Amino acid sequence: MQAAASPNFADGGTEPERPLPPGWRWVRLGEVCEINPSRPSGLKRGEDEPTTFVPMSAVDAIAGTIARAEQRPFGQVRKGYTYFAEGDVLFAKITPCMQNGKHAIARELLSGFGFGTTEFHVFRPGPGITAEWIHQFLRQPAILQAATGHFTGAVGQQRLPEGYLMALEIPLPHLGEQRRIAGMLKEQMASVERARKALEEQLDAIHKLPAAILRRAFQGEL
Repeated sequence: MQAAASPNFADGGTEPERPLPPGWRWVRLGEVCEINPSRPSGLKRGEDEPTTFVPMSAVDAIAGTIARAEQRPFGQVRKGYTYFAEGDVLFAKITPCMQNGKHAIARELLSGFGFGTTEFHVFRPGPGITAEWIHQFLRQPAILQAATGHFTGAVGQQRLPEGYLMALEIPLPHLGEQRRIAGMLKEQMASVERARKALEEQLDAIHKLPAAILRRAFQGEL
């Protein structure tokens, strides 16, 4: 099966048509999800009600997860911040956070919604695509690298515009295939995360060795 002209992510142009597996097709992100959805007009809570808040620092760039979400009073976050709901994909739009992988799926939000830094783009999946598919596609280094050529703004404060993401092409299989592949990716990424944590524990032990050796020396234990 031949797809429509597929993107050349290295320079933002197109390359000759590439084959896709049967049942897959190329679509634009703006066709299959809502980007930066508006906050619902009927959203009301008590001013002191705890509400999920996600600063950029809360996103684990390696794991691609919200590792340290905060809780803030609704009255403090209901204005001036980015709104999102359970299952939305958060995508850092500012350099260098975008290239560094500060992207995650919003999960376990208090009352099903939250707010975060204004430096997030928000993707709300439509009926034919999963959040996991969007999230993993956007986290690819080739995608992030290509996007750097479309930043706007002054140096040091450059951001990726919404229009670029709306037009970005993504290969789309049927939902069952998306879920199957996402499940495999989840297992593989979990293995990577376990390896990372084990390595961090080893490095922590190594960093503590010099102090332990010196302590033993001055305690006459060497």
